[in-house]
Order: sequence, then structure tokens, then C-alpha cells
Amino acid sequence: MPNSWSNCRNLTVVLSYHNKERYSQFRKALDVMLNHSEVQELWIVVVIPTGIKKEDLPQHKLISYLGPKDISWLGKLMDESIASRMSKKSDMVLWFEMNEKKTLKLLSSLATKTMVAVGVELSNATIHIVPTTDDPTEIVTFVQQTLEKINLYE
Repeated sequence: MPNSWSNCRNLTVVLSYHNKERYSQFRKALDVMLNHSEVQELWIVVVIPTGIKKEDLPQHKLISYLGPKDISWLGKLMDESIASRMSKKSDMVLWFEMNEKKTLKLLSSLATKTMVAVGVELSNATIHIVPTTDDPTEIVTFVQQTLEKINLYE
């Protein structure tokens, strides 16, 4: 049976924005990983902290930035484009080190076949991967290698 990574055609990636350098490293590592995959549709959700303006970040049609102002005090998503995209089911969600509680609760409802939590505790994750490094390139490479080895029986 082919592994879940080889069957993934529609991928969602969730990651936190820490700083420009780390974000750039994650993007480059993801590009390399995706160039060696069967993924045809990609959506990246970058969770930004208070004080970072979406307008100051590189814009791309595959990337949505989610900040504290995008979530109401009741926990409702106020950004309609993100809400619309969240309703589409993806084959896999890769969730990288994002622990902000309000956002965690909101995004954990993403429709997916396989939820992979990388360096974060997610109760609804199918797979938990604990990286042994802090380097984004090594983390993404380790995740890819791990997913290539896992067979999911559905």
C-alpha cells in the first residue's frame, strides 16, 4: 500500500512566524520538499503574532497570514478568505510548532484525512512527530523522511 505522503495531492501547512530569517528557511525547505512530492494544491497558513503587519510580509497566492485581529474574542474567524479555504478538505495538514491557544482551537477544525503535528501537542492529530533540532530545514527534511516511511491503513 502506498504511504500517505505519496498519496497526498492537497496539502495544508500551518506554521508560526517567529522572524524573517526563520520564516524564509521554512519556505525554502518546504519548496524542496514539495518539489519531490505529488502535491498539486498547496495552502500555507502563517500565524503571525501581535505587532507584525500582514502588509509587511511577502505576499503570495498560496499563503494566508492569520493574526490575532483575524479572530474575534468569541473565537470566530473574521477573515472570510481564510474561512472559505478552511472548508475545503485537504489530504494532509502539516502543523509546525504553533501553540497559540485561540488559533490552535480554530485551526484544529481544518477538514483533513491526516493531521500531522510537528513539535506541538494536538489532540486530534493522526501522527505526532517530535523534531530533535530547531533548524527549519532539518525539521522539514525529517518530517518528509518520516512520512515516506509511514503506511497508513485506512
